Amino acid sequence: MERYSEYDNFAWLYNQEFTIFSENIFPLLKDIAQERLPDGARVLDLCCGTGQLARVLIENGYRVTGIDGSSKMLDFAKNNAPSAEFITDDARTFQLPPVYDAVFATFDSLNHIMNLEELKQTFNNVERCLIKGGIFIFDMNTEKHFKTQWQDWKEIKENPDYIYIVRGEYDLEKRIGQFHCTVFQRQVKGWKRSDTILHERYYPQAEIKSALKKSGFTDIRAYSFDREHGLQKPTKNSIRVFYYAKKP
Repeated sequence: MERYSEYDNFAWLYNQEFTIFSENIFPLLKDIAQERLPDGARVLDLCCGTGQLARVLIENGYRVTGIDGSSKMLDFAKNNAPSAEFITDDARTFQLPPVYDAVFATFDSLNHIMNLEELKQTFNNVERCLIKGGIFIFDMNTEKHFKTQWQDWKEIKENPDYIYIVRGEYDLEKRIGQFHCTVFQRQVKGWKRSDTILHERYYPQAEIKSALKKSGFTDIRAYSFDREHGLQKPTKNSIRVFYYAKKP
């Protein structure tokens, strides 16, 4: 993962422009979880960002704890979901007691973990904080996504008080994508520029499933999703894969 200062710098723009996925993903998570997500369940929102999913979970009657390494992200999360509990911590090192029915890590947040050993450690931490029979659901960007949507990605968006420019790239050999974002914010006199670079790593399904098994998870499943057909088995053309795993 990047230094959390990079996420701190990006937090306000993320809260303004990059929340649609988190605001709308809960019905799909519930479809994947099925009966394993009981009413009133205790849920850990890992890498919770600015708290949009936490807010939806609270609105649906769940008890929510959010973890994120960026204190600036959590400043927004506390306003967006004031009834949730939030903890500033690292996905790779956090330690919580086994009290959670479910852990969610969404919007390719775990792609930001840059090596397999640290991803395994994250899975270990999740397994330890789940109750017996608890579930872990997360999504990851695929190589198809990086090749088609990150490679040569360019976007400019203008608002009355800010302009941002996004540029993406993907290193096929290293399996690493870069997200470059330049923002110009209107000030009393002139404009203020800030730059953020974030990284994501592609992990093949086999690596992810093997790491989950080594962390003690069972009943491991992978899904892709489209609006026409719903949940399906992933294919080589899937751009995002959702993983389900259960603590025995």
